[in-house]
Amino acid sequence: MDRSSSYALCQRDLLPFVRIVAASAYWVRRLPVQSTRCPGNEISGSTGSTSAAVLTALVYAPYTFNGQGPSASCMNIISNFTHGLTAEVHAARVRTSATGPVTLIPSITSPMRLLPWGAVRGRALSKLNVDFAKATDRADPNRTVAYFWPNSPVDLIRHAKSLGILTIREMINSACATSREILIHANARLGMRASGLSSADKVASEIKELQLYDFIFASNPEVEASLTSIGIPKENILRTSFGWDSRRFDGSAGMEGVPTPRFIFVGTLGVRKGIPDLLEAWRLAGVDGELVLVGAAESADINRIVQGHTRTGRIRAVGHVDDVGPLLRSADVFVFPTLEEGGPQVTYEAAGCGLPIITTKMGAARLVSDGVNGIIVEPGAVRQLADAIRMLASRPDLRIHYGEAARRDSARFTYESVGAQRSGLITDAWRKRHGKAGATGQIGN
Repeated sequence: MDRSSSYALCQRDLLPFVRIVAASAYWVRRLPVQSTRCPGNEISGSTGSTSAAVLTALVYAPYTFNGQGPSASCMNIISNFTHGLTAEVHAARVRTSATGPVTLIPSITSPMRLLPWGAVRGRALSKLNVDFAKATDRADPNRTVAYFWPNSPVDLIRHAKSLGILTIREMINSACATSREILIHANARLGMRASGLSSADKVASEIKELQLYDFIFASNPEVEASLTSIGIPKENILRTSFGWDSRRFDGSAGMEGVPTPRFIFVGTLGVRKGIPDLLEAWRLAGVDGELVLVGAAESADINRIVQGHTRTGRIRAVGHVDDVGPLLRSADVFVFPTLEEGGPQVTYEAAGCGLPIITTKMGAARLVSDGVNGIIVEPGAVRQLADAIRMLASRPDLRIHYGEAARRDSARFTYESVGAQRSGLITDAWRKRHGKAGATGQIGN
């Protein structure tokens, strides 16, 4: 069957379903918004009675909430809010339930939420923008904070500010201006074709957007530096972090180990994560051990490079894995020479599994301290990375020492702690705006 015939047959088979969805959409628009509500963080007065939460965070999250990616990080944070802070999350689509002091409101509901994202993306985001604008209109500016996640429209930010609502922006990664420069230089250094770059227009529009917010969360010192480099005042930057969910690793028994040290990398295999540097460093190190690469290759070019190195038998690429717990627990060292990050969750997870960590400042995630629980190398410094690999391969005592320290330090970054710290920062920012006293929730490093 040729391609045109196949396409026509596909259209014919899908037509009845599409007609049902189109007819249902009329009625879906008239149904009440479905939301997932959980008990709020009510606060007790001096008499012991409870009262409504003192502050609400209206969260703009243009994602499908499915327990993965940015939506998972968002839910992990806000579901652990404390300080009398509740969250009303406006999401593009919802395929999971909320926990904690959270109301989760999708912009599209069944049956449209069951369709492929590409088919509903435009409608979902358009309705999300309308719903969020209405939510800010209804809100009490004196008891509301607008908490925006990446890819938020400028018009919504300006609208919230015009109503007197405090605005805060989440940074998942460095500013686009920083990441673009890093990737341009890295690809040039490696002689590779640049891909996945933010356009110059995207960089310019993000700078204008970021300058609108009252405050911006920065998940590591490198993100802070990227923000100040584009003109964001230091006093508008709130130091914070991402975290890890220890429950994901409950019962995750380690896989059968190997007699020689096993190093593990977890993440997308690409230039941004430092994969070409890691492969070359592993070759130079020449250690008697195994390197396990967990994650999908970002391009055919990277896949060819990886496959070329796996032929040695000392490198194993296992692809994407849903449950990385057993692999992490089977390893001896986590190696993550990333060039650009925000606050990588995988660093916290590896530390939680008791692994010593080799990484860069970008990958350190406010957790890794050089010579304490791991080794920090300069990004792109292949020989320095090879030396770090060689050192930990030959020093089992050092691996144990760093690993135990990493496990202890990871306890400060569970999402329970991170959510409480974030809510403290939000309420402090709100108190500052309204002239109320309150202790800061900033963290160090």
